[in-house]
Amino acid sequence: MARILVVVEDDADIRFLIKLTLRADGRLEVMGEAATAREAIDLARTQQPGLIILDHYIEGTVMGLDAVPDLKEAAPAAKILLFSSHDLSAEVARQPLVDHFLRKDRMADLLPTVQALLGFEPKAS
Repeated sequence: MARILVVVEDDADIRFLIKLTLRADGRLEVMGEAATAREAIDLARTQQPGLIILDHYIEGTVMGLDAVPDLKEAAPAAKILLFSSHDLSAEVARQPLVDHFLRKDRMADLLPTVQALLGFEPKAS
């Protein structure tokens, strides 16, 4: 089972949708949720997730991309998936610590992307 720190996401409905999507693969476990960068960093430090799904536009003064170095320091083995409603391709290209970028309008690609980042073979639901 893979440990995932879901969702550094301030929208509870989107967090629920992400968790619902990930439940289709029983090998994935959501270890925690955060709405702010500070909460995410604290959870990453204590949970040591395999993957962090991170929105850029979150509550607080520190945005998702700005928190990436601190998240990687807190959980060095974690993969980081930036999952945003905005096209941040150019910004992600300048941040080598982000492992993958996916727009929220590609929700159908979330599970296969997570599986690939974790090195899982796709598993039917």
